[in-house]
Amino acid sequence: MHAGPHGSRRRSGPPEIPWLLVATVAGIIVVVVVALLFFSGFFGTSSGSPSSGSTVTAKPTTIAASSGSASATKTPAVVAATTTPVTVPASGITLKVDYIGSFSGTYSTNGETTKIKNSGTRIYEVANATGSVTAVVQKGDNTATHALTVTIYKDGSQLATNSTSSGYGQVTVQAAV
Repeated sequence: MHAGPHGSRRRSGPPEIPWLLVATVAGIIVVVVVALLFFSGFFGTSSGSPSSGSTVTAKPTTIAASSGSASATKTPAVVAATTTPVTVPASGITLKVDYIGSFSGTYSTNGETTKIKNSGTRIYEVANATGSVTAVVQKGDNTATHALTVTIYKDGSQLATNSTSSGYGQVTVQAAV
């Protein structure tokens, strides 16, 4: 062996491999491969069966095989929530409030006022109603894209209805029962 310019020895053979660099590159490759397999659906899905009140809809997708002569169909599961239809009773006085967001208000009959607060489509049976029924309901948010609709029914037939799409909009509806 020959001495270098400052008295150091020069090794003949391959240079030393920086193991930290090799380990880092190998780790990155493993992470990328696992991510690709995960996002391609190789590991399947962990979601169980859909809950009640929901519908599963599947749209088949045709994927050509690499040989070009065969094809496979992969059907992804798409879960779309469905709502249970609200039915107005065929008898009695009923108040129906319909709004996708939150709402609050009151309805009054016979000098008695009842407070309500909820969201979605709700049916309120107005017990012992005589004379007239008045409802005042307000949106709980500033959304102007969805309507708040309040309707009064008697024996399943609509007596009065009113609606608003204004943010924090208020609806007043009154009907003689």
